[in-house]
Amino acid sequence: MISLMNMRESLQRGWITIGVPGTQFDDGGTYATYDADALPAVPREVLEDPELSWLRALAPADGSMAPNSWSHATTPLTAVGVERLRTAVGPTLTSLPADLRALADPAIHERLWSATDAYLDAGDHLAPVPGGHLLHLVSDSQWVLHWYAFLGEDGTSGVVCSAEPLGYDGFEGEEPAQWDPEQSMWVADSTIEFVWRWWADNYAFAAANPELCPALEAPPWFDVAAYVAEYQSSPTR
Repeated sequence: MISLMNMRESLQRGWITIGVPGTQFDDGGTYATYDADALPAVPREVLEDPELSWLRALAPADGSMAPNSWSHATTPLTAVGVERLRTAVGPTLTSLPADLRALADPAIHERLWSATDAYLDAGDHLAPVPGGHLLHLVSDSQWVLHWYAFLGEDGTSGVVCSAEPLGYDGFEGEEPAQWDPEQSMWVADSTIEFVWRWWADNYAFAAANPELCPALEAPPWFDVAAYVAEYQSSPTR
């Protein structure tokens, strides 16, 4: 049963993202799903930087992922907001990974950009799931998909994507969304990986569509053409 399994092992694995120009993907929807073994490697400069300083060094993005007046924003994804949600579930969550704490910084939010007008928000509460809780990280503007940090009771963590708006109170008398593993996917083994892939894919999209997107700054060591070329041909779902 899923409750007896590690969350990472119990879910389908892959990467759900904007369709990256220059790669093979199904262009029939808002997002593309890439096989986990088809993804570019995460650079050493990123993996060795839990503080996300590579991103912090960039200029703020025009039209960033910071919530705006059109966003359904509840609890800010900040140190104060996340701590309030964490302490509400009691002593089962005693600490958060350093990379997740780094993401909970408005300066980081201002340097992330989304081709689907996504924004960062922590939700109304942590959502209980087998083996831990989900902390809401990202919604797109239409609530097509949501991305969550998995916080395991054993200290493990990662990122899950789901079609369900977990961690939010029901709207207009509706019942809150319930966990459904069939509607969810394990998309990253850490917040570091999630932030990198999100940033790089959306940068590649913006670079390929300059007439539609803002000009974004990249680290001096980043080669967008080489990054896109690293995507391996694989079926998308």
